[in-house]
Amino acid sequence: MRLHEETIVVDGLGLESVMIAIEQYSPNMLKRLESLENVPAGRAIGVAYEDIDRIYMEEQRTGESSIEREWIEASGVDVFGTTVANPLLDMSSFEDTVKGVALWQRRIDCLDYLVKATCIKDIEEAKAAGKRAVIMGLQGADCLGGDLDRLQVFYDLGVRMIQPTYNTANLFGGGCLEPAGGGLSILGKDLVKRMNEMGILIDVSHCGDQTTSDVIEVSDAPVIITHAASRRVYNHPRHKTDEQLQALSAKDGLIAVQALPHVILDMSQEEPTIDAFLDHIDHIVEVMGADKVGVGTDWPGMVPKLAVIKIIEWIAGAGLEKKEVDRMVPGIDKEYQGFKDRREWPNITRGLVSRGYNDDEIRGIIGDNFLRIFKEVVG
Repeated sequence: MRLHEETIVVDGLGLESVMIAIEQYSPNMLKRLESLENVPAGRAIGVAYEDIDRIYMEEQRTGESSIEREWIEASGVDVFGTTVANPLLDMSSFEDTVKGVALWQRRIDCLDYLVKATCIKDIEEAKAAGKRAVIMGLQGADCLGGDLDRLQVFYDLGVRMIQPTYNTANLFGGGCLEPAGGGLSILGKDLVKRMNEMGILIDVSHCGDQTTSDVIEVSDAPVIITHAASRRVYNHPRHKTDEQLQALSAKDGLIAVQALPHVILDMSQEEPTIDAFLDHIDHIVEVMGADKVGVGTDWPGMVPKLAVIKIIEWIAGAGLEKKEVDRMVPGIDKEYQGFKDRREWPNITRGLVSRGYNDDEIRGIIGDNFLRIFKEVVG
């Protein structure tokens, strides 16, 4: 497609270690996954996923498999946001998080079609060279502890996006599944200020309601949401209210809309289709304007059923209410019509065309809007 080819296409959360589609699993990866059948949620699950990711990466590096490259090329995506730390391990562990960054750095070093992006120039040069840029991000700042000087370590390693909180509360604020709620703490406000000074994008995708609002208010730089959707369209604690989106827009922020079917519609009642995802985009554009919207799919394709069950068990342990789990689990085996996996990413562009967006709006949503903020904040 012309628009897809002409634009530097960005997926705010398009590559993750934990989220690997079932069709990408090799026999060795499946064998390691099957060993988890009777393992309860906990650190052992995170270690296993780390092993699976290593197997996957090594098979790509040696040429035993080329499926990662094939799928990325088919997607037409030029820039991928990624989570470099495995959220199934101890997110408060500085050591685990640094190791996660190192594993991603090895992946980038080993695969000649990937480039680490620490500034807009890296992205532009990657596009010109026919390579894909990866923006490293952290889902939760727990690993900093109370030491904001650790930010410099992650900055020097190439991290350019950080969420103050993940699903639960930490020293900086409240997560989206935190029953007590809670806003940005005093230390959290210091974190926002330090990230502004350093040129690190502040991502509030998993932040709780009050923390989301506080970050938007306190930050001097535009704030982003790399993967969430509209709570008005589908009431899920991961999503943002119209009021939050309006506040984000007023300060020139951006939301990259999430396509993960388990959180954008009721999987127990509905069939997942790309139209459900596009409905979220349509509503958010009405609230914020097309120039404040992007795409952050958080969706590689259908992951193995056992993997989904283990991830949901882990999320439930972090505070996801039973009614939310009950709406997710029945849809594990349902095929996502129109967006089966990453290879069908161009259908997003086609969907925007079919819904009447003009060329400039589409270029913005699939890439330019995100890059504008990245350039302004990161440089």
